Amino acid sequence: MMLKTRVKVSSIANLSDARYCAGMGVDWLGFALYEMPLDKYKEIRNWLSGVEIVAELSGVSADQMKEIVQNYAPDWIEVDSRAALPRLLELDIPKMMRVNIDTDNLPALFATAAPYVSYFLLVADSPDSLQGMEAQIETWAAQYPVILGLELPEEDVEEWVEQSSIQGIGLVAGQEDRPGFRDFTDLMSILEKLETE
Repeated sequence: MMLKTRVKVSSIANLSDARYCAGMGVDWLGFALYEMPLDKYKEIRNWLSGVEIVAELSGVSADQMKEIVQNYAPDWIEVDSRAALPRLLELDIPKMMRVNIDTDNLPALFATAAPYVSYFLLVADSPDSLQGMEAQIETWAAQYPVILGLELPEEDVEEWVEQSSIQGIGLVAGQEDRPGFRDFTDLMSILEKLETE
């Protein structure tokens, strides 16, 4: 399965999400590893192939990050704007930074953090945050490696992927309704739009 752009799915907490996303050709699966027991993570990890695991470490100290990287051996880490940038250099692993269009000081943050991270995952507090910001986001995406994690109207997804400079799309996994059962409709409809013919 091939998708038209790189896709990261955040907040994965169970095997059904992980396997579904891996099967759809998603590039990155994000786990809040500081909240997930190592044995549960290993169990999920063993089922997966062909995807890269991102340890989502927002608000985690540099020392805790080191420990998680050692114990869980993720492929990537994701930090937020509070991360101590120089300390990130101590971790020999690719990094992405979660930046919030509503609360972070962009574009100063892009400029400061760019030497330390490979991608910026652009998120927001509100579903309406994208409105009126399209041109500004395109300007940033033309300068910096941006993965668009804002809530996109489904009908606009392909246009963003095909006509803008963004380097990927960020989606969020949902909660399981009960263990093993979950409604994939939102994720599914966007991923299906991104499938290559």
